[in-house]
Amino acid sequence: MNGQPAVQSTVSTAVVRSLISAARKHSTQRVIGLRAVPDADAERRFADSGERVHVLPCVSSLAIRDALRNRAADEWLVILTDRPEEDLGAGILGHFANQRLQTPGAWEALKERFGADRIDRPLSTLKQRLPVAQGLLRITPDEGWPAAPGAVLTIDHAFASVAERQLALQRGPVDGLSVLEWTMRTDATDRMADLREFGGNELADAVLQWLTDRAGLAGKPLLRFLLTGRAAEAMPVGIALNVLTETGGRTAQDRQLSELAMARLEHLWAGSAEPITPSMLAALGKSARNVVEAQLEDPARWQEAHAALQAADRLLTKIQASSLGRDSQLLPAGLTAMLQRLAETLRTFPGSGIDAVEKAWAAAEDHRLAYPLRGNAQDPRVAPFHAAVRLARWLSGKDTLPNGFLDAVHLHAQVHAWVDAAYNDVAAGVSDPLLGDGLATILRLTEKRRHGHDREFARLLATSTSSDEGRATGHLDGAGDPVWRLERLLPSVVLPLARAKNTLLLVLDGMSTTSAAELSSTVLHGNEGWAEVIPAAAERRGCAVAVLPTLTLLSRASLFSGELTSGGQSRELSGFAAVTKAGGIAQSQLFHKAPLDSSRPGLVLQDDISVAIADQRTPLVACVLNTIDDALDKSDPAGTTWTPDTVRHLRPLLSAAMAAGRTVVMTSDHGHIVERRRGELRAFGEATSARSRLPEAPIGEDEVLVQGRRVLAEGGRAVLAVDETLRYGPIKAGYHGGASPAEVVVPIVVLVPGDNVPDGWKLAPSQEPLWWSVVATGAAARPAIPEAGLTKTAKDNTPSMLDILDSPDPVPAAPRLGAAVVSSGMYKAQKAIAGRLAVSDSQVASLLDALAAGSGTRLAKEVAAVVLQVAPARMDGAVAQLQKLLNVEGYGVLRVDGSMLVLDARLLREQFGMTDRG
Repeated sequence: MNGQPAVQSTVSTAVVRSLISAARKHSTQRVIGLRAVPDADAERRFADSGERVHVLPCVSSLAIRDALRNRAADEWLVILTDRPEEDLGAGILGHFANQRLQTPGAWEALKERFGADRIDRPLSTLKQRLPVAQGLLRITPDEGWPAAPGAVLTIDHAFASVAERQLALQRGPVDGLSVLEWTMRTDATDRMADLREFGGNELADAVLQWLTDRAGLAGKPLLRFLLTGRAAEAMPVGIALNVLTETGGRTAQDRQLSELAMARLEHLWAGSAEPITPSMLAALGKSARNVVEAQLEDPARWQEAHAALQAADRLLTKIQASSLGRDSQLLPAGLTAMLQRLAETLRTFPGSGIDAVEKAWAAAEDHRLAYPLRGNAQDPRVAPFHAAVRLARWLSGKDTLPNGFLDAVHLHAQVHAWVDAAYNDVAAGVSDPLLGDGLATILRLTEKRRHGHDREFARLLATSTSSDEGRATGHLDGAGDPVWRLERLLPSVVLPLARAKNTLLLVLDGMSTTSAAELSSTVLHGNEGWAEVIPAAAERRGCAVAVLPTLTLLSRASLFSGELTSGGQSRELSGFAAVTKAGGIAQSQLFHKAPLDSSRPGLVLQDDISVAIADQRTPLVACVLNTIDDALDKSDPAGTTWTPDTVRHLRPLLSAAMAAGRTVVMTSDHGHIVERRRGELRAFGEATSARSRLPEAPIGEDEVLVQGRRVLAEGGRAVLAVDETLRYGPIKAGYHGGASPAEVVVPIVVLVPGDNVPDGWKLAPSQEPLWWSVVATGAAARPAIPEAGLTKTAKDNTPSMLDILDSPDPVPAAPRLGAAVVSSGMYKAQKAIAGRLAVSDSQVASLLDALAAGSGTRLAKEVAAVVLQVAPARMDGAVAQLQKLLNVEGYGVLRVDGSMLVLDARLLREQFGMTDRG
């Protein structure tokens, strides 16, 4: 008996399954005999791979014979007996798989379940190797574990398989980052509990030890979180540790605060089998930061990362260390603190200076939570502050009045339309009063400057109207881009385009130049193939002046009729037919609101409209879109982002025009102002609209008297409201009819499919002013790019030689760099080598200044296009020419990094012989 193998006291179901699996491969018998205590309680039935299994204890050979005789043919019979093989005899053993009794062993069974021939030593010599093996067998999937590579079962393969199957850890290399990321799963704690319940504490502890061993120095503190069932706390604590342990540049007081905060966290790793050192905690903090930074780059994981950062913020507050997170580029509290600093510089602006504003904004803009990669989502505080910085740049520039009405219209269309757009964004406000004070200062300063410009515009409008300026030519007098009288827009601009190429005219009732700036930007950046064009002799987007008062009944009828008139849709239809026929357009069609709203179910456009746009025999199709004007009655025009989707019917009309290859002209009949709940109702019995009245009562400072042929009111005279706070009727969301530039100036946006530019036209440069996108570096230091109508007299703001010599700062101001480069001998030599160039020296200098002032001497290519005043579609060609000029002997002074232009300022100075003084 001493030579007999040991009899097992128990045989687990997992072991039975592994033996059945082996028997399927190596035997035709469906009976397995096992050496085990034949305990009556060990009998059980279950299914394995769809087959029935009966585990039956047998105390004698007679019992075994009886079991063999009575077993079902389609089931596996597993006999547990303590009888030696000599007692059973060949007759019974012949029924067993392998014709013998088997001694079940967990490790042998484990090899079979992993398809291994042997087990690697680190796994087989674990301290708790038997319960670990039994645990592995208990949680074996029905289909078995993944086969061991090379038929050798290693600890890495076994535990990685458990981590993937039981803990849902992603397959692949396991390291501290992957384990930390796994702790952020909402079910991580439950999965660890399940592993303990079904696999046993020994297996769970061994797997967690194995996982954290791969985390390097961070492993020991990380293990404490996992062993204590607090996986969800690992990332927030790790992020907080990163803040506490990165003490470089901190004051002694802050370092002491950090040490006290660390002491308040010691209870989290108390009881660790090994001491937790500061370097281990620092490593955990660095790993946590790496994980959260990677997740912030993944839109699908951004919310998890943000939740962990918020939890870290709360933890720092709990341990009385919240002030240490104020400089964090990751924590929400860091963004709030940076916005507070920005708000303070704005609150004291202009005294604080534009440089202080730019510095504070750069810190906030670079925060990782400012512009998350989640579609269009962002912190709601960022847009108002970005807009406020834009306004601060504008406010830091010189404020001069326009030289005539033409200049006043250009000023509004090219600059103040963007000012109004930024103002609307700032006016949206924030919920924090501390932040709101800074925004309020910028709003107040903007209102003051715009107030003066609006009144000057109205004065010039009255003069121009009374003199009937532009009657003979159809546009205002003066040099520069033409400004059309609205009644001449069709015969002078639209009909010539339609004669050259089929055109779709879209009249967006009530669209201001501000709305057009926003809308056209979304169209042009929508990757749908549209490009903007302007007349070959022009510099900027076209515009027109509405008929007075600025009412739909007057301006739209005059627009469609090609002459001064008034009336509703019937007048527009007859006038449109007459003017197009007179202009050589044999076939044209005009669609108003009713047909646009009457498409068949399932279609976005009415059949007649779709057919007309697609019909190559119809050179001109016109549609009236009422969304913006309707919003003035019942919506929020300032709070609405105008896109092809928010303007009803616009997207399908643009798509139809693109398919038909039509040029598109987007314009309006008048603009509008926005109700900001700070206005004054001034009731007059002779009011003709919310913003116009008959000239019977005295005229206030916030009103203007207009008279002349283009005033289609009784007697050719009317009083129009100027200040946007004045109205004559009930409160609405917005108004028109008055004399403010936002109501009078009409945008003209011409779009073409791809680069299909009509003769006499050219691709338009980006339309936003420089301050919209480019960092200001001081009002006196930054060279101005000329803008039509901004000044009556040109003034050189370049510092004199005495200014330079007297300057206490030996480091040259970045904006002087461009001028120094283009005046250098090396630059002139490079120009001679490059040959014919489309970029001018002034463009090169402006771009170098903007790059030098930009964060990391980098600019987005679309921003560089604004600086260069180059059409975005031509930007790649412009960059190639710039690199010919600047990359001396092929050295990368200017390079492209994805969507960014990057300047190596040090190499630029070296190549072009710049001294430290520029």
